[in-house]
Amino acid sequence: MYSPQKLHPISYVSGLIEAFKQNFIVIIIFLVFNFKDFDFTNLREYIVPALLTIFFLISFIGQILKVYNTRYWIENNHFILTTGIFNKERKELDISRIQSVDTSQDIINQIVGGVQLQIKTPSDGLELSTISKTQSIEIENTIKDIQNQLSNNDEKDVNLDSYLNVDSSVDNIQGNFENDMLGQRKRVFKLSFKNLILMSLSSGAIGVALATISPIVGSFSNLIPWNRITNELFSFANAIAIVISIVVGLILILSYIVGALINLIRYYGYTMTQEGHQLKIQYGLLTKKNITVPTNRIQAVIERQSYIRKLFGFTAIHVLITSDIDEKLEDDTSSDGEIMIIPFIKRKMAYEIIHDLIPEMAFKTANLGMPWKGFHRHFLIPSIILVIIGIIGSYFWSAWSFFFIGIIIIALIIQALIYIKLSGLKLKNDELTIQKSNLFSIKRYYVKYDKIIGMEIDAHPLLIRNQLGNFAFLIAKGASHQSIGLKFKDEKTIKYLKSWYVGGDQHVEL
Repeated sequence: MYSPQKLHPISYVSGLIEAFKQNFIVIIIFLVFNFKDFDFTNLREYIVPALLTIFFLISFIGQILKVYNTRYWIENNHFILTTGIFNKERKELDISRIQSVDTSQDIINQIVGGVQLQIKTPSDGLELSTISKTQSIEIENTIKDIQNQLSNNDEKDVNLDSYLNVDSSVDNIQGNFENDMLGQRKRVFKLSFKNLILMSLSSGAIGVALATISPIVGSFSNLIPWNRITNELFSFANAIAIVISIVVGLILILSYIVGALINLIRYYGYTMTQEGHQLKIQYGLLTKKNITVPTNRIQAVIERQSYIRKLFGFTAIHVLITSDIDEKLEDDTSSDGEIMIIPFIKRKMAYEIIHDLIPEMAFKTANLGMPWKGFHRHFLIPSIILVIIGIIGSYFWSAWSFFFIGIIIIALIIQALIYIKLSGLKLKNDELTIQKSNLFSIKRYYVKYDKIIGMEIDAHPLLIRNQLGNFAFLIAKGASHQSIGLKFKDEKTIKYLKSWYVGGDQHVEL
């Protein structure tokens, strides 16, 4: 590792696959639309295939040269990566600042034995694609050893200053014991197959399937014999309403099944372990992912709970972490700053786990209930706009416009009622809990005073007259921030929160 290393030969296989991916659409278009009419006796017919072959070879050769010229090594406690064919690029990462070494392994890499490695610091990151699994383990272990050596050197410098103290030997023994404990890895959570199935069936599977399948269906919509399908349906039932109901029902059922399978494959074998101040998360069947979450960079804890999961007592836990990386690395799941650490678990057990992971937080329950003076403000203006749209729709299309508009308005009213009844906050000393509810789910935010980077208060004249306002606290998230707050809260509470944040009094309760 201390001399320039080449990528593993399997990287050339990945280069071939990448070349296919870059030219996939062009190849499919040629095979689908031109190959069936191809005249093998006409030399001019070979021009297009020849051009496609040239483009493919250029892409493949470029990938080969990129892999061949890539070098990485460790020098002066820095991880160095050089890439480029004509313009050489060199990137150096200070090993003492490396906070995570993540890997991703899709099904092709599982076959050839390769992984994609991402090394991240708070302000930068790099990716090695593709290396062998043995290389990735060697890199991670070497980085960990160097970080331990640097940490021990810092502790020795501190111990030299306190060498004359009587209790220095005891402190050294305790420090060595703590360092040994940091190197131990213990399993914190593992998602059982039974809970994985329950999670897949209750995780918005229809939306997942539609988001995944829609682009694929759109690409091949011209190849689907829609006329034959509709003719057969109409012959089965003359009423168009029955046909539409059957089609919609089949789409929803298939989407639910496919979406459940997608989630089951994605989160298969979900395991979280703790090693010192880091959480190691592993999951995936076709694409295996290894994610590192530094617990000392957690800014807030978020609980996400749908009403179906609430009915059975299950929930999911996410965390917000900081990062200064603006550029998203390929296949990076944590660049936006929010990471799911527990996807599906009984709520009581979830808080036992995260309290052990973050013992400085109390995770108090929010006091629910919002002012009824803000009830109509959630749906009044949107309803007026929707009614205008309904009038226009009924004039140019059909009176059915009002039916659909009415359903949307009713949904907005129900959401406003849920927001009033199931939203609220709790302030206890230096910890703030905020619960926000909508038509589909409940979110609970837990944040400490020292993690808040700002506060925003918004109130127009009508809100001021009714002694209402909107507030939001700003929390660091990824390279940016996230606003966490409530709308149409009473003015007295907002002023109290402002005095708590600005004044810094951490011995209060609300």
